[in-house]
Amino acid sequence: MFKKIAICLVVAFFMLGGALFVTAKETISGLGVAPARTPIDTIAMLFTTAHPNIAVKTKEEKADATVKTIGAGVGGYNFGMLIRPLTAKERAAYPDVRAFVFGRDGVAITVHPDNPVKGLTSAQVRDIYSGKITNWAQVGGRKEAISVLIREAGSGSRVAFEETTMGGARVTDAAHVLGSTGAMRKAVAADSSTIGYMVFGAVDDTVRAIGLDGAAPTIGNVEKGVYKISSPFYLITKGEPRGAAKTFIDYVTGPEGQSIMRKLGFSPVK
Repeated sequence: MFKKIAICLVVAFFMLGGALFVTAKETISGLGVAPARTPIDTIAMLFTTAHPNIAVKTKEEKADATVKTIGAGVGGYNFGMLIRPLTAKERAAYPDVRAFVFGRDGVAITVHPDNPVKGLTSAQVRDIYSGKITNWAQVGGRKEAISVLIREAGSGSRVAFEETTMGGARVTDAAHVLGSTGAMRKAVAADSSTIGYMVFGAVDDTVRAIGLDGAAPTIGNVEKGVYKISSPFYLITKGEPRGAAKTFIDYVTGPEGQSIMRKLGFSPVK
């Protein structure tokens, strides 16, 4: 659904104002992780129709590198895009970085489409990731060893997953570390023994999101508080945003941008 809506918006953009990037007087640029970049790119297209004198361009980068780049003020970037808060170490290193929440997405526990398991409890997920449960047969699946997949340290989805699910338990040393959402999705899609996680917006028909504690993985259940794993989306800047960057951030966090976030299937800022 997200992809279909985004494509429609892109088409509308090119029909109504595709030449705006050519005539824009000022360009602002952003750097950040793919799950946050995706809605920002869509919002930026509509923002440009309302502000034809400002163009917005973005580039994908890992979370840790994004914070370092924005915090150090290098590369000419006006803002960063994250799906996790700054760590204590990052806040200490870059005390002038400002963060602005612009939405929230759930983090789905994902399995191969052929896996018969429809849902797990938080305790079962924790026991799988800590190595106490090692076979799918222990949670109602086939007799097959579980291949545990995790994201790299500093990943927004990993931060959200560990804070809400692991309860301080240590992830098993047998877990396979993957460096991107795309790599996680590809690995889950390729192997029926795997279990992974990714934001709702990254789930496609090559993998299957399963229920957690009896709650379906939907943004409505995230907002109700019955689905427990979610991740906030942030824009970050070095110091208070000014000029065109402030105009864009105000748009993203204001009624227009938040309406777009809702239409794209994300939870807007409360």
